[in-house]
Amino acid sequence: MLRRRDWIGALIDRESDGDGLDLSPQAAALFDELSHCYSAGAWLAALVFAQATLDAELYQGDIDGLTQNEARFGPDYLWLRNRRNHLLHADDPRPAVTLADLEQDAVRLEQEARRAITLLIKAVTAR
Repeated sequence: MLRRRDWIGALIDRESDGDGLDLSPQAAALFDELSHCYSAGAWLAALVFAQATLDAELYQGDIDGLTQNEARFGPDYLWLRNRRNHLLHADDPRPAVTLADLEQDAVRLEQEARRAITLLIKAVTAR
């Protein structure tokens, strides 16, 4: 658990040049929840909170136009939004995730959560 929390801290330090995150109040609260979920191994919740935090910061924060454009339409960010939407909305006859996936694909799901967190932190530190 501490190893995961330390990973987030190191990522923030690296991407922000040690300045940390300066998030809007809602984004800060969502990011705190994201950190708890990721640290506890709740991979899908962390991914969902990563997109929710990004959305809050895009609308309430101070992200420049070029970064906003990338965070809305860049291929990696489209992956994140589509993955989140697919998890939350039953818009496909096949389930986006099953209990078996949670057990058998934990490594892949953790990688997705890390990718989502990395994308979020890159966007909010690119001011």
